[in-house]
Amino acid sequence: MELSTDEKVLELVRDYGGYVLTSAKGLYREPGHYGPLRMIGALERTLVLLKELGIEDKKMEEALSIIRREGWRALSDPSGYEEALDQSIHELVEITVNRKD
Repeated sequence: MELSTDEKVLELVRDYGGYVLTSAKGLYREPGHYGPLRMIGALERTLVLLKELGIEDKKMEEALSIIRREGWRALSDPSGYEEALDQSIHELVEITVNRKD
């Protein structure tokens, strides 16, 4: 049986909700520095969900490229990862506040 567009969207959102809920639960048993990784994972999943719905944000992908490139630092160099987060935040602010296209 073929799913309608609304049913497909609902399925994608439920899958995403399950990911967020299980990630939140995992935070109780994980070291505190895993939190940023979980948040970035949720953002990445959001972008995948949007792409599956036919919406792609090249500028957000660009802002996240810093985090993707520096992700290895999350566990071995937390302050370096924090700096990469700051750089990505700055890039996103530039995109949204200044309407950088």
